[in-house]
Amino acid sequence: MKFEPKQIIKSIGMLLLLALLSVAITMLLMRLSPLALFCSIFLIFFISLAGTYVHVLRMIAVVDRSILNLEKRIKLNYDHDIIKPKKKPFRKFQNFDILFSHYDEAINKTLIEQEEIEIKLKELERINIFKNHTLDTLLKVNHLFLNLNDSNDYYDMILKSAIEVIENASKGSLLLYNTNTKTYEYQTCVGYDLETLQKVTMTLEETFLYKNSAGNNENPMIINNIREFDLDSLDDERMNNIEEAGGLEIEAVLSAPIVIDGQIFAIINIDSEIPHAFDEIDLQLIHFFASQIAIALKNKYLVDETVNMSRYDKLTGAYNRNYFEKLLTAHREHALESLEPYAIVLCDLNYLKLINDSFGHSAGDAILMEFSHMITSSIRESDVLSRIGGDEFVILLRNISLIHAEEKMSQVFEKLKDHRIEYQGNDLPVSFSYGISASPDDSMIYDILVKIADIRMYKFKEKFKSENPKLLSLINTM
Repeated sequence: MKFEPKQIIKSIGMLLLLALLSVAITMLLMRLSPLALFCSIFLIFFISLAGTYVHVLRMIAVVDRSILNLEKRIKLNYDHDIIKPKKKPFRKFQNFDILFSHYDEAINKTLIEQEEIEIKLKELERINIFKNHTLDTLLKVNHLFLNLNDSNDYYDMILKSAIEVIENASKGSLLLYNTNTKTYEYQTCVGYDLETLQKVTMTLEETFLYKNSAGNNENPMIINNIREFDLDSLDDERMNNIEEAGGLEIEAVLSAPIVIDGQIFAIINIDSEIPHAFDEIDLQLIHFFASQIAIALKNKYLVDETVNMSRYDKLTGAYNRNYFEKLLTAHREHALESLEPYAIVLCDLNYLKLINDSFGHSAGDAILMEFSHMITSSIRESDVLSRIGGDEFVILLRNISLIHAEEKMSQVFEKLKDHRIEYQGNDLPVSFSYGISASPDDSMIYDILVKIADIRMYKFKEKFKSENPKLLSLINTM
């Protein structure tokens, strides 16, 4: 039942009406005898008093019902035996202070509840804003993934987005796990000197997460004693680097892992210069953010793996034949339009079949991998190496004439002709023959260039084997 102000107004109106009627009747009876006048006045006074009493009781009853209803809503333990109008109606007046005391208490409790509700609504609004921001970040990151941008771009975006949406955050860093060194290295940062930070590496056991997690290092953590932590965990050299980078100026850190397939792939550190800047809501938000980023990164690496399988030879890391042909088609069109010279180099490994037969295919695989590594390290980044067959490779040398291509390959061959690898106690030669053709010196038609290079390669192979018979006997005697 709601509070009833209309009934109170109605009661006050009735009192005023009684008063007006009393005045009117008194004026009419003034002409009567004194006794009759006295009786009339007494009767009018009694009726007015009785009416006033009745209407006051009605007003109190209205207030009482409103209080009881309010108490039910906020679950107050109110003693309803205080008011017993049937037995002692005047007791309402005696307990009127108590009545309004409970009314004040009910209002205060309602205000407190309202304040708590407003706080929760603000928290929900904060969470919703964060989730929307996270969604926007994921869309931007996925767009970078699809465009195959450099990884630094999306790591920067991930870190900056987290700092932007976490209250009181002003700085931060992101560390990636290096599978070779088994340490975490700084990939990007905001508010620090990245070049100095990259001198610092940490094992998992030295990170915020491990030190403060009590074994559960897959959940985010708040670290408020950052200076004490660094002093306890890091040596003087790393401490000096962190101090030089500006890492000791912060008061609080919100550290969250990015977990992929049970492995902490990366760690996001969100920093603040305000003491005790982060709360439980921030923990929930950064946990949600990190889990969503983990899903996006995992999908990205699945895409990368698929792309690598479609582009690269799994054994040697060189481009496979299909992708090389796509690159070559695009390059030929460019070369025809710009008349840019280029060279095709066909390479064939010497004695690979004999090595496979004598030492097994794992030995041959080792030869192939070493050859691919040697050539890749000897040519320019703009040049292209592709494995087009079992022991056959092709090199595309961009923007080079035939004479300069021959000089380049002669230097590479002289550098590598005596190269050996150790395999199960045997020194196996990594030997190859090659043939070069160039556009426009030999032809501008690719198929003709390949035939010319192939002919020159087999002439080179025959000459090499005739001039190096000891190499074959060396393999046979191992």
